[in-house]
Amino acid sequence: MSQTSTFRFNFRSAPGQIVTPIGGPRETESCYSPYAPQQLTITLAGADPFAAEADLTITFPLQDGSGLSGTVGPVTIALGQTLAQAAATVAAAWNASPQASQLYTATSALGVITLVGRSHNLSILPAAIVGTFTDAHTATTAQAVAAAAPSIVMGRFYQRGTITQPLAISGTPRGAKPAAALTSATTIDLIRGVVGREVNSTMLNLPNSPTDWDSYPAGQVWPGLLRGQAYVQVDPASGSMTEASEVYVVIAAGAYSLIGAVASAADGANTVRIDNAPAGNILASVVSVEENLQPFTTSSGRFVLLKVNRTN
Repeated sequence: MSQTSTFRFNFRSAPGQIVTPIGGPRETESCYSPYAPQQLTITLAGADPFAAEADLTITFPLQDGSGLSGTVGPVTIALGQTLAQAAATVAAAWNASPQASQLYTATSALGVITLVGRSHNLSILPAAIVGTFTDAHTATTAQAVAAAAPSIVMGRFYQRGTITQPLAISGTPRGAKPAAALTSATTIDLIRGVVGREVNSTMLNLPNSPTDWDSYPAGQVWPGLLRGQAYVQVDPASGSMTEASEVYVVIAAGAYSLIGAVASAADGANTVRIDNAPAGNILASVVSVEENLQPFTTSSGRFVLLKVNRTN
């Protein structure tokens, strides 16, 4: 079955759309897509303690599109200060700078200043943050953690993610659980449910293309369906799914390519079967034959209505 020439919010089988009526038949949990802010280190090196007073100036690129740079300092390091004391002085100056503190929060330990991004969308090349001393000391910037903002695709199965504690921003929205894509190490007991979409409540704008997978961006809270009915993505390499089909979740690339999607046949260790799951695990069955969405000229993929059940 195919649907053509319809708007996204009118799709009867929009990916992840929860179709079970509100009430007893449905159970969702509040989830979010975790992210990692960029972390940079500025390492001070040279004579320890300082044999003479010295100044340090740090330049960094502004993020307003002007192409200009901002500065921290000159920060004066007093005669006799250790590298650890100097790093603490520099970190305090960074946090006191209106421009610098909008980008990163600074802490220090053992002569190293750690900068943690205030946004997971921020990623500045280490070489662009330059520290210059008036003496022979050096201040070298390096990246410790790369910024990461993974999207969780609607209409696929997910598992619990790892809680992170960024220094500058909250990585754990209150009341929501971190979620992550399935991996080759995922076992049936780790599969939680389907990345859901409340009916007509998610109206995605650009940069979400009509022909791309709908997804929740990093940090956004979304419903994870544990029990009820939802439209789940079918891997393009899967055979047609009907009410008589077995249900396999893709956990690693092999014959299939969409992690978290479903297929009608196994692919060795790359899939987990969930239509015959033992008690206490996620269980799913096909409610109706799959559909192929073609809103314009390119297919948005195949979707099948599944009834899922997990004892939470």
